[in-house]
Amino acid sequence: MALTADQILAADDMGLKEVAVPEWGGSVFIRVMTVGERDEYERMWIGQRDKGIANFRTQYLARVLCDDTGKLLFTRDKVDALAAKSGAVCGRLFDEAMNHNKMTEADVQELGKS
Repeated sequence: MALTADQILAADDMGLKEVAVPEWGGSVFIRVMTVGERDEYERMWIGQRDKGIANFRTQYLARVLCDDTGKLLFTRDKVDALAAKSGAVCGRLFDEAMNHNKMTEADVQELGKS
């Protein structure tokens, strides 16, 4: 059966994944980025491989860490504060978020070349 535009737009495809963070005393949820959010993040990275972008991981985490309803935990103005947290913890969450969003390191490397 072919889907209609209304059926596609009504589909709940923004799955949440709960991740335990014992270092923080609980858990967080990771949500799937919208295609617009992913495009925005990718545009920020395009052609920046040689010089990189500030807070690469925490910029990403701010777009996906959320509560159990999908509401983001961090606004963009909190990225620097999030960057001051444990690299081990945020690295693990970043890896989980990349996997949950079906984004690979190869995807990021390819963007950096553009």
